[in-house]
Amino acid sequence: MYRGLNAFDSDDFPRKEMTMKEIFAPLEILLGEVARWNDVHLDFTDLPHDTKFPNYPVSVLTMLESFSVRTFQPHPRHTTSLVPNYMKWISSIAESSPSLQKFATYGGGSISHLSGYNSTHSVPWGRLTSLTLERVSEKLALYILQSSSSLVECTFSDMGHYIDWNYDLHHAEPQLRDDIMVNGLEKLSVTAQHDLDVFWTHLIVPNLQELDIYMLPSSRQWHQGEDLVQCLTRSGSVLDAGPVPIPGLATGVPSNTFTRGPPISRLVLRNCNMRSRLGACAMLLSESLREVAVIDQAIVDDTIIKLLTLPDMAEAAPEDDGGDGDGAKTSQMLCPRLEQLTLIRCISASDGLTSQMVRSRWLPSTTNVADAEDEEDNELANAPRKLKFVRIEFSNPQHGEDVYQLEEMYDEGLKGRVGMKRNVELIKRKVVNPIPANVPVLQRPPLWG
Repeated sequence: MYRGLNAFDSDDFPRKEMTMKEIFAPLEILLGEVARWNDVHLDFTDLPHDTKFPNYPVSVLTMLESFSVRTFQPHPRHTTSLVPNYMKWISSIAESSPSLQKFATYGGGSISHLSGYNSTHSVPWGRLTSLTLERVSEKLALYILQSSSSLVECTFSDMGHYIDWNYDLHHAEPQLRDDIMVNGLEKLSVTAQHDLDVFWTHLIVPNLQELDIYMLPSSRQWHQGEDLVQCLTRSGSVLDAGPVPIPGLATGVPSNTFTRGPPISRLVLRNCNMRSRLGACAMLLSESLREVAVIDQAIVDDTIIKLLTLPDMAEAAPEDDGGDGDGAKTSQMLCPRLEQLTLIRCISASDGLTSQMVRSRWLPSTTNVADAEDEEDNELANAPRKLKFVRIEFSNPQHGEDVYQLEEMYDEGLKGRVGMKRNVELIKRKVVNPIPANVPVLQRPPLWG
């Protein structure tokens, strides 16, 4: 670990050129056992600007399975050999590790030297099952994804519009395929500074199970709702077309096959202004969603709440369902498998509708099938599942009825909590006193006619 302000301005590391190599003395000792490395994290946050990264060739195979590096922020005073030597050394470790499955980089240092484009060394992207990259452009992320055929989970932190390529007269920006399919990807987390104009229009993830999108508070307003819906639509159509990619998928597949998205069970949207596209996302993912979290941006309106409200099971049941009534009723419901719901500072619906929706999903039927996983039993598998956890935070003070009804459900056993945005005081609901019971009714005098 090389970090901390003034980390090298001390008696142990005097600022002299002749002793600069001593900075890497601890690393040299560890490199003597590089063949035994298994899980390694290196932090080069505060390398001195005038240091020279030694040439550490890795000539033996390692047992490395997990490798993460926190890079330093390049500085004009860094020597021209520091960054190339540093990147070459990291890639040599990764390439000498046939068991490497997890790779992560953090910090503000550019990783374009590791991409394999316009460089003689790279990380073996095709072998990785887990990837985390911080401060990466959307084009570089896509370029790496199209080489990462084995990925199962992927995190892009602080994705933005950064300059990744070293342009010259002999190299142009690399070409991205129109459809970049990552067939095995199950978990995707994206944190972005800007609108992602390219990322969602190229990506296809037919087997994605968890999706987390976070637009940083400092970012501009997010306008990618339609692009996200199209990405989920293309990904869902692959299931109907088979595992083989179809050229021109975005325009070559009839629109009637776009009936569902990938099998996403967990969807988290933070500070994402989906406008009217949240309902479209929920409909595409309705069959598989079990956990939904929407945080910030008032996008959950009356329409969304009413779509999520389950009808009364007794009223919805037909008189003669032919023996498969549960399946028929489930097909009319939005997100019938939902078990966890988090809505924080995003509700713009009328007072009373949110609590009514939660109650309808907390007690959808007399049979609790939340733990029924036997897919052979169609009746239990298709029945709606009860909510197990509900967390709600209102930003509008006029939700007295919702808060009152939700607190009643929490007292009755529902897990979770309800609250108000900081510095917002709830306007309590108006209490209407009921008509007292056993009050005698005076009869009219007989002479009144």
